[in-house]
Amino acid sequence: MKVFKIVVLITSFTLIQACSFQTVPPATKGKILTTSGYNPETLPSGKYTIWGRDKLILLNVNTDTYKETVKVILSDKLTLNVDVRFRGRISATDKIIDSMFNDIKVDHDTNTVDFDDVYRIYGKPTIRNRTRSVLSQYNVNDIHKNYNRLSAEIGKSIQDGLQGTPIEISDINLGDISYPKVVTDVVNMVKERELAIKKEESQAKIELIKKKNERLLAEADYQIKLTMAKAVRDSNKIIGEGITPALLKLRALEVQEKMAENKSTVFMPFEAFNDSGARMRMYQQNQ
Repeated sequence: MKVFKIVVLITSFTLIQACSFQTVPPATKGKILTTSGYNPETLPSGKYTIWGRDKLILLNVNTDTYKETVKVILSDKLTLNVDVRFRGRISATDKIIDSMFNDIKVDHDTNTVDFDDVYRIYGKPTIRNRTRSVLSQYNVNDIHKNYNRLSAEIGKSIQDGLQGTPIEISDINLGDISYPKVVTDVVNMVKERELAIKKEESQAKIELIKKKNERLLAEADYQIKLTMAKAVRDSNKIIGEGITPALLKLRALEVQEKMAENKSTVFMPFEAFNDSGARMRMYQQNQ
């Protein structure tokens, strides 16, 4: 009996030494790799006992954003580079995942399979080929004018091409587009010309405003001078209408009366010089 207990203890110790306890974290799935291949079961998140020479291989299934830059030759033979942006993750049935593990070489330093490993085999060729297939039907002007429509067209084509693969992507959109230099040179030239035209138009508007202001000032100055001239004219007219022959005769008499106050001098109206009596009177006055 004692020997039996010793054997049981030794066996238990050996078994404990021969196993390990490992965890499949959240957003991760696991597969047990044995000496004869993968076990059929795909393990969800949790703790597991790994026996002997078996290994726990982790498959990251978290969602992240990615970008693929694709070089495309358009229908007009011009070449451009376009970024395809999307959200991606590994998501498929156990059968597809089993097939995937048989296709992918595991990094035995980390015992993990990342999205990039799966994408390189299943996603990258599909995204590149589908993007080229759609865009190559258009010329450079079509790309510029139909950006949103082409994003949707490329997205649908890529998703159709990834059916039945472990790759699941969404929110597919065209990102930055690098146009050929010949196109960018023309675009820049057009923009510079448009800016020059707008500058000239703005300057012309400024000059028109200046001329308009000058005209308004000239008109205002003219109105002021015209008003002053009318005032002088009206004043002269009023004065002229008030100077009658009777008034002039009265003023003459008033002047003569003032002059007559001087007793040492004889003053006569100019018209009296032709009168003989007046000349006689003036002679006697001087005797």
